[in-house]
Amino acid sequence: MKQELTQVSHFLNLGKQDFLSFYILRLVFLPLLFSLLFWGVIFYFFGGLGFERLYELLRPNLALEISWLLWIQGVIDFVIKATLWVFFVILFLVLSLLSNLIICSFLAPLVVKFVCSKHYAHKSLQGDTGLFVSVFYLLKTYVLYFVFLVILIPFYFIPFLGSLLILLPNYWLFSRTLVADVGENIFTQEDFKTIKKEHKKTIRNVILPLYGFSLIPLLNFFIPLYALVVLSHLFLSLKK
Repeated sequence: MKQELTQVSHFLNLGKQDFLSFYILRLVFLPLLFSLLFWGVIFYFFGGLGFERLYELLRPNLALEISWLLWIQGVIDFVIKATLWVFFVILFLVLSLLSNLIICSFLAPLVVKFVCSKHYAHKSLQGDTGLFVSVFYLLKTYVLYFVFLVILIPFYFIPFLGSLLILLPNYWLFSRTLVADVGENIFTQEDFKTIKKEHKKTIRNVILPLYGFSLIPLLNFFIPLYALVVLSHLFLSLKK
């Protein structure tokens, strides 16, 4: 366990050093500005209306006439409002992360080449995945992601627990897309399958803290690109 934590810390530190370089910081502003402007405007103009409509839909009117029982309605109203606030905050994080992941798919080749030329110049990039295959893979991933979201809809309205369930398909999307974005630019398709199979635990150990960081407000705008840097170090170190 200690060795695994040391290994994860090593790659996170390598990623941090390169992430703070001028080249990578220039790339950061693209997904950051897009996500802030796009989702910020939408939530600013429509978030309040959506909150009120959902609150009216979910709020049961107990029509209590006995004054000392009115606190029951108050407690129910508070729980519904608190749940909706948590839901909207997580929804904003999910949507901003989703847009960042899409943009990062196009930035991944630049990040991989930068890390490789700076630290692993003796290793060659052998990615042979065609553009059509990559796009099809991403489309299939996002379709499955939205299917998962739809399946979980009945659970979203369970106070507090429902809002947290949405994090599960989010982790799946985060891991699947970023790993593919980096790995397909480094390995041949066959080698990439072998690497994912033989080093599944190592990859998961690195992805988990990165996903945890992505759930922190404001920090979530930077993490997908940081994850590309970290995963580039991981996969290039695993490349024979």
